[in-house]
Amino acid sequence: NHLLFEEEFSPQLEIRWQKMNNIGSSPPKSIFKRIKKTVAPLHEQPLPSAWSFLKKNYDAICYSRSSKQHFDTGLCICKQCKTIILFQLSNQEKKSGLLLVDCLKSLSCHGPFGKPDFWSLQDFQLRLPSDYALIDYSFAPGLTRISFRSPLLILHTCKLGPADARLRYQPLEEILRSLADIPDLPIQLSEDGNCCEGHRTPTIGRQLILRLKRVKPFVRAIIQHNTENNRLLAIVLESLQPIPPEVSHSICNNYEIIKT
Repeated sequence: NHLLFEEEFSPQLEIRWQKMNNIGSSPPKSIFKRIKKTVAPLHEQPLPSAWSFLKKNYDAICYSRSSKQHFDTGLCICKQCKTIILFQLSNQEKKSGLLLVDCLKSLSCHGPFGKPDFWSLQDFQLRLPSDYALIDYSFAPGLTRISFRSPLLILHTCKLGPADARLRYQPLEEILRSLADIPDLPIQLSEDGNCCEGHRTPTIGRQLILRLKRVKPFVRAIIQHNTENNRLLAIVLESLQPIPPEVSHSICNNYEIIKT
């Protein structure tokens, strides 16, 4: 939720955003009063005519650090999804203002409601139902892990590489058990050896024990060896309820390395 644009290590533009589901019908000015308590005093400025495109989708207000300056700070609130976008220019150069306009024209805080969300990051892409929301991410060397939450499921997507180096020291099944954090996860390996799947469906007694430990009892996990790109792609689904296999297969079918 934070972008910083630099030129020769000098900050030019900063954009922050956050979805606020509890703001209701609060007007932008009252919201900004709460936000700007943590920043220097700001003076409201008229919205530039070049920014009229914002009014279609956002409630927008511009501010400046000095009453004698042009705006350098602004607040946009999406009329549909209530995402707050806060931007700040680091200088008054014309090219910084043009950069800001171009950036805001390219930003979108939501897709068509009810349509799948498309995620594209690094060298892979993923398409998920719109009820999955991003909750966590980790970019460790050789391992990218991004987590989502839906009303019934927790989804962890993992990309590992290089695959050949990892598979020299650990078989595919053990890598999947490690990602799912279940050492005894039952695993079924595909005939070609490039994919394996595991799932945990505990007994009622075991479910109670896991729930007391605040652990989701039902787990379904899949890992695939993408030999063409030397990557491992995995997903781990967790739930309080049994997970149909078609749910995990549907996600895997829309999780792939981008071909460049």
